[in-house]
Amino acid sequence: MCGFFEFNNSSSQADELIEALGIEDQAPMFRKNLGSGPASSVDIVVQSGNERIVVPAVWWLLLDQQTLKPSRYTSFNTRSDKLNVKNSAGYHPYRQHRCIIPATAVVEGEGPKGSRKYHRIEPQHCAFALGGLYRQWINKDSGEHATSCSVITLSPHPAWEKIHSKSTPLFLPHDDKALIDAWLDPAFTQVDKFDQLLTPTFRDSMLITPIDRPSTRQPVGDSFIL
Repeated sequence: MCGFFEFNNSSSQADELIEALGIEDQAPMFRKNLGSGPASSVDIVVQSGNERIVVPAVWWLLLDQQTLKPSRYTSFNTRSDKLNVKNSAGYHPYRQHRCIIPATAVVEGEGPKGSRKYHRIEPQHCAFALGGLYRQWINKDSGEHATSCSVITLSPHPAWEKIHSKSTPLFLPHDDKALIDAWLDPAFTQVDKFDQLLTPTFRDSMLITPIDRPSTRQPVGDSFIL
């Protein structure tokens, strides 16, 4: 991912995902924002006991232990090929702290810096359930708490060759209740059961729109369906 996504909780796509995840009573916690970039505050869905809850998190998995600010190590994405590598940043969260990051659109870019071409990608029926990881932090001196997260990225999808040839976000199948339950269950540690998810797969048809840049997202060409 190029590091930008949107979540508009007033859209029909958002309603579909909120209902599928069973978090209708917490929907107002979602921000009707214009978009989120790395190190910004986003809303994630996690399991806490028997309750599925929405919590704010910093979109940057590794924080400085003292300041609870994003560390110097880039970590808003976690590569899938690192999930089973011991001592990697995502190894333990993948086994204990998986989350869902809702998005009604993501932005991807392709090409060298300065001439990069960007596309806004919007699902047609249900908001994206991005597979993510999270960590919880505490400053031992002040007692301050913070939650951080990252989006899991997979190998590139052939259909995205001209959109983003480096990687594809992990799109979870929101309508597979058993899988979603297992994904959010911190006690479920048989992560080999998720191997099927680590092949880049589209769960919905998508509206693709060429845009000028992630910050403004003004159309610069005709949209098309993928």
